[in-house]
Amino acid sequence: MFKFNKNIYNPKIDKKDIKPLLEDKMVLISGDFWGIQKFIFDRLSTKNASKVLRAKSAFIQIFTEYITKYICHKLKINDKYIISESAGKFEIIIPKESIDLKEIQKSIDDYFRDNFYGINGVVLSAIECKREDFLVEKRYRDLRDIKIPNQIEKDKFKKFDLLKADYLLEYDTNIDNQTLCKICNIRKIDKDDSCKICKNFKELGRKLTKRERKEVKNFPIKKIDNFEITVKLTKRIKSYVPREKDKDEPLDFDEIAKNSCGGKEIGIKSLAVIKADVDDMGKFLRENSDITKDFESFNYFSKGLDSFFSEYIVDILRERDGKYGNIYTVFTGGDDLFLIGAWDEVLEFSRFIRNKFREYVNEKLTISFGIALIKPTYPIARLADVAEELLDNSKELEGKDAITLFNESVKWDSYLDIYEKLESAFKGYDNIATTTLYRLIDFCEMNKKVKYENDIKSTIWKSKLNYLFYRNMKNSDEQLMKSLSQNIEESPEETKMFLFEFLYKRRKS
Repeated sequence: MFKFNKNIYNPKIDKKDIKPLLEDKMVLISGDFWGIQKFIFDRLSTKNASKVLRAKSAFIQIFTEYITKYICHKLKINDKYIISESAGKFEIIIPKESIDLKEIQKSIDDYFRDNFYGINGVVLSAIECKREDFLVEKRYRDLRDIKIPNQIEKDKFKKFDLLKADYLLEYDTNIDNQTLCKICNIRKIDKDDSCKICKNFKELGRKLTKRERKEVKNFPIKKIDNFEITVKLTKRIKSYVPREKDKDEPLDFDEIAKNSCGGKEIGIKSLAVIKADVDDMGKFLRENSDITKDFESFNYFSKGLDSFFSEYIVDILRERDGKYGNIYTVFTGGDDLFLIGAWDEVLEFSRFIRNKFREYVNEKLTISFGIALIKPTYPIARLADVAEELLDNSKELEGKDAITLFNESVKWDSYLDIYEKLESAFKGYDNIATTTLYRLIDFCEMNKKVKYENDIKSTIWKSKLNYLFYRNMKNSDEQLMKSLSQNIEESPEETKMFLFEFLYKRRKS
C-alpha cells in the first residue's frame, strides 16, 4: 500500500467519509478550470507583474471554492456533497438521477466572457453513477481513470457553447496609450495605471503578502446571480511571496534579481524560473491499484501529494526566509510547481526540493524540472512558454527524473553526483579566472562533439586542458585538473552545468 514518508512531511489529511452521501442513483459533477496559463500570463506587462502574478494564481483557488458553493446553492444542496476541491478542479455528487447544468454553465460562461473575454473558464461535466461506483474497486477505477477524464475532454470541446449561444465580446473602447491598463494591456484604466480588475488583483496581492490570515469576501469581480461567500486566505492560497521591507507589497522582480548572490557586487543579477511536475502520473496510478481502489485511498494520495507542493514548499520558504527569501511562488499545488526568484537561490532550492520529494514518496515517483535564467526585463508573458519548453526537454529523457538547465538535459542523479564532486574539487578556487572557466566550458562542448558527432578534431580538448593548467595554474592544482579531466570526459553536460553556476556566482554583472 502506498505511504508518504511522514519523517519528511506529515500532512493533515481530512479523511472524508462519503459513504453516508452515496445513493443508488446519483450524478457526479466534475469541474475543470481551463486556460490557466493564459489567464495568469497572457499579455501581462513586466512592470508590476509581481504585484498580480501570485494574486491571479490564488484567484483560481479562490474561484474554485466560490464556484463549488455556487453550484450547491443553485441546486439547493448542502456543501457536504463537495467531495474534492483543489487547484482548479472539483467534484460534487448530486443525489439525483439526472440534472441539467446548462443554466449554471451559462452563468459561469457569462462571467468569464464579461470579465476575461473568454480566454479562460470553467467547464462542468455530469456523469450518472451509483453507490457501487465508489465502493467496488473495478468500478471506481473505471470511473476515475476512464469515465471522468473522457467526459471532461468531451465537454471541453463545447466551451461557451459557441454553436448555439449568441456571444459577442464587448471590449473597452476609445483606448490609447495613456488610457490602456499598464498591467493587463487589455482594458481601460480606472484610476492610476490599472483597470478595475487588475486593481482588485493588486489589492489581493497585498493581502497575500501579509503574514496574518485575512478573508476575501466577494473576490470574484462580479457576483454571479448575486451569490457571495467569504473565503479564508489559507496557507495554500497565500503561499509565499517576497515582500518589500516594512510593507505589505510584493517585491518587484528587478529587486529580487538584485538580491541574487546575497546582493553582493560579485555574481550576476538575474532571475531564474522553474517549472516542474511529477513524471508519468497516469501510468503510476494504473500500476498502483491500491491507490485507485476506492475514493478514500485516492483522496489520501491526491491530498498528500498536493500538500507537499502547496504546504510543505511554502513552509520551507517561510522557515528559511533568509536562505530562500527571494523566491516567488507563482503556483504550487496538485503535482507541479512554478517559481520565479533570485537565480542562485532557485538553483539551490531545486536541488533541495527534488531530493525531499523523492524521500517523501519513498522513491516511488520522480519529478522533472525545466529551469531558465532570465533578466528581470524579460517579457513575463513568455515565461510560461520558455519554462514549459525546457520541462518538455527533460520529459524527453527515457525514464525522466531529469533536469534541464543551461541548455543541457540530464538525469537528476548524474547531475547531483557530478555537482557534489566538482563542488568539493573547486573548494579554495573562488578566484579562478573567468577566462579559464569559459575555456573549461569550451572543453565540455568539444567533448560533446566527440561523444555525439565522432568529431576527431575535438579530441584535442585534453591537450588544451593540460596546457591551460600547466601554464596558468600551480603544481598543487593537479588534483583539480584530474577531476576536471575525468568529469569532462565522462559527463560533459553535467560538468558544463556546474561550471556555468560556479562562473555566474563569481562574475561581475
